[in-house]
Amino acid sequence: MKTIDLNADVGEGLATDAELIPLVTSANIACGGHAGDEHTMSDAIVAAYSAGAAIGAHPGHADRANFGRRELSVTASQVEQIVAEQVQRLAAIANRHGQDLTYLKLHGALYHEAGRDPALAGAVVAVASRQP
Repeated sequence: MKTIDLNADVGEGLATDAELIPLVTSANIACGGHAGDEHTMSDAIVAAYSAGAAIGAHPGHADRANFGRRELSVTASQVEQIVAEQVQRLAAIANRHGQDLTYLKLHGALYHEAGRDPALAGAVVAVASRQP
């Protein structure tokens, strides 16, 4: 039987997470860059676990004014630092709930920039490869 992974961006402070998360198989949880905070991350992790959804990090540019949708001039080193800090932040919260992150999916402009620039993509892969 074929299956499909239905994922959604959550933990961004919207009131619909509680209704949305039970409908998905994986939850891309904002890590505090473009949106989210410790409370929204924690709530999303608990909801995802309760619904049986995979928990993934959803890091983006720390540009809340533009919701991480504006491209920024960043180096590979900066991207590695941005992504590592956000993933570590979410991983620490997940660990407090006895959960692990299972994937990483970039948000917004950072996603598009890394898709075009091999050096930025390599920085993201470097972060992901260090995660347990």
